[in-house]
Amino acid sequence: MGKAQDGPRIVDEETVYDGFVRLTRYTVEAPWHGGTLRFDREVHFHGHVAAVLPVDPDRKVGLLIRQFRLSPLLDGGDGWLWEVPGGLLGGDPPPRCAVKEAQEEAGIAIQTLESLGDLLSSPGIVRECVHIFWGTYEGPPPAATGGLDHESEMIEVHELPMAEIARMTENGDIVDAKSAIAVFRLKARRPDLFAG
Repeated sequence: MGKAQDGPRIVDEETVYDGFVRLTRYTVEAPWHGGTLRFDREVHFHGHVAAVLPVDPDRKVGLLIRQFRLSPLLDGGDGWLWEVPGGLLGGDPPPRCAVKEAQEEAGIAIQTLESLGDLLSSPGIVRECVHIFWGTYEGPPPAATGGLDHESEMIEVHELPMAEIARMTENGDIVDAKSAIAVFRLKARRPDLFAG
């Protein structure tokens, strides 16, 4: 028997909702402790994502956005999150999407781009792979706000010392997973960017 037949398999799927997000109910059969376990799971899918942590290495500063998000407001916060620029791939390869999002959300041109790996944001229920990058840019951002009007984005653009960005991540001011992972992974690879 082939490996694919020995593992979990989808035996049925039903679209429960299809709007900005798609919610699908899957029926799965999986071998488990000598038998077969059958169960249903709902999975949310809205597309995969690319995100980039922009850094000006000569000045040892980076760029974060502060963006309004409804979900944190619903959970009792003010809705404003510190994030790195990012967005849905929308058919673009991840590197192109990361560069495009830095331009749209922060008004900057990424000059070089390097992968920091991928992140599964909440794999128990959300089918989303976040492709994380860091990229270089020069000079301060051209404006204090960014985003696209037709997407109703509320975005502030902030340039901060990399050491401060690290402190914000370590002390929990940056709670957005893709952004925190980007900072931690870059600091592990390039601690020199955070010195000072």
